[in-house]
Amino acid sequence: MNLRWFAIFSLLLLQSCGGSSGPGNSPTPVVCSTGLEPGCPPAQFSVDSDFIYKDGNRFDLKGVVYVPGEPGYLPWEIETMASLPADVIARIDADLAGIKTLGANTVRLWGAPAYCYEAIRALGGLDILQTIWLDGEVGDFQDAAFKSQSKSYIRSIVDRAYAAYPNNDPPIVAFLVGNELSEASILSTNQAHPDIISFTGNYFIAENINASEAFIAEMADYLRTYEWSTYGRTSLISYANDIRTVDLVDTPFLDFRSQNVYSYAVHYFRPETLPGSASRTLYQGWIEELKYMHPGVPLLVTETGLSVSPNAAHAGPPNYGYGGNTEAEQAAGILQNLADLQSASISVAGVTIHEYLDAWWKFGLEDSLSQDPDDVEEWFGMVRPVPGDNGYSTEPRPVYDQVRAIW
Repeated sequence: MNLRWFAIFSLLLLQSCGGSSGPGNSPTPVVCSTGLEPGCPPAQFSVDSDFIYKDGNRFDLKGVVYVPGEPGYLPWEIETMASLPADVIARIDADLAGIKTLGANTVRLWGAPAYCYEAIRALGGLDILQTIWLDGEVGDFQDAAFKSQSKSYIRSIVDRAYAAYPNNDPPIVAFLVGNELSEASILSTNQAHPDIISFTGNYFIAENINASEAFIAEMADYLRTYEWSTYGRTSLISYANDIRTVDLVDTPFLDFRSQNVYSYAVHYFRPETLPGSASRTLYQGWIEELKYMHPGVPLLVTETGLSVSPNAAHAGPPNYGYGGNTEAEQAAGILQNLADLQSASISVAGVTIHEYLDAWWKFGLEDSLSQDPDDVEEWFGMVRPVPGDNGYSTEPRPVYDQVRAIW
């Protein structure tokens, strides 16, 4: 928050691998400052004030958002299927291979089916940024039933990821506990619980916070406690914030800060943002402002991208639009975003492009069978589904090859 900053700290310094000792009789995970100490599992991730590290080596995250599926299937339905249809399995295999060929080192997952983790393990070469989807529209994040439901879902995602790795070593860069909680829900939660101003857990302590931030801290602490007590490992944890709520919630008490950043959103929601120090774009200026808010905590861009939906108003460079972009503009805009991150006056831990595959499914099963030219959200893909006689294939948009050339 750029008007009120909190002194909030985890019990462990940022150089830890995500685990820490907590108050009381909580178990103490192995502390891995470099990831190479005896007892540390492979692919251990840690942080300092600017970057993420993998086994002690700087890890510049190059990620892509991936929601498995294809037209005719809904992600939240295939998520829990014990046995996937053959065409969905083939789609997952092809998509993950395409993400790896792109040059990405990380895939950002949401509620993925078990087979997706098995396919990542079999393919190799990709790490996982795992989102824990929490309903951001509920009226009260502190509601006891909602928190219990959220914790149950946390357990299911953690268990699913670990089940694919017999040695309890899934290559998880971090868990993202929540994504873009809504402004209305944040405000209603805070209004209902003005007395909640701190959180003390097994692994995270936060002071001078609001009730929504306390909810995030509680979910993060629960995840870390469960992961350690069940699997003997701890992962890094963050929360994916949004430009619309950056003044309402912030999470420097987690292992790093995550922000979904879109060039058109900066122009629309924060037009007063100063131009970037090098490129002079508002996108770069906003990235720099975000890092200056908490310079001692790494900043990861967890989403950036452009939609090529044909019926939205056209804006063009330098900020582009929420939809209405040509495929050439999608490529140029994303490349500009990546260049802005490289030339910024601050350090960024990495970036995740939204997204690999067009999301035809956004508004239900019937909607998933065709691509709506009026729905901006269905057109962010680096590749497009193409119907054929034997199902669907994909074709890359220009952005795919252009990002591949620099990754």
